Amino acid sequence: MVEITCDVCDKKRPDPGKRLGNDAWILGYDIEMEKANSLQRSLRFLDRWDDSRVLELGAIHLCSEKCKDDYIRKARAA
Repeated sequence: MVEITCDVCDKKRPDPGKRLGNDAWILGYDIEMEKANSLQRSLRFLDRWDDSRVLELGAIHLCSEKCKDDYIRKARAA
């Protein structure tokens, strides 16, 4: 079994049988592509959670909109 934690606050995502109705986790991707003279970064967020994609390369897991906003703010500063 895979344990999912928020990439901002480290909150653990409850098991599917124990989740509440307002449990709005966000799945997205933070991909970096390095080229000869540049580094390109792309942030993408899915419109719904997809358990089959949580382990894909570059996947990010966020427990709330607040953590999503914090993640975006920190990514812009980098």
